[in-house]
Amino acid sequence: MNWNDAAEDLLQGILSRTPRPVREETENSLRRIAEAAAEEEGLQRVGVNMVVAAWVKNTPEAVREDLPRQMEQMGLDPEDFDYLLDG
Repeated sequence: MNWNDAAEDLLQGILSRTPRPVREETENSLRRIAEAAAEEEGLQRVGVNMVVAAWVKNTPEAVREDLPRQMEQMGLDPEDFDYLLDG
């Protein structure tokens, strides 16, 4: 599965904030979730929205409330992803 540059950059940004002991496991999980979403939509390439969706899905509910702040720090507008954060 191909990843566009922005999606790969976002993934690497997320991983840079992930504690080292779980970084590889997190990367594998995020890639798997994002690629499955792309395949479901019949796409050949993973985009930023799929990475964000995988990130939200992979983040435990107990700490999800911090995701909007993290998104802003990474140059994303959390309001663009309200549909993921509210569900």
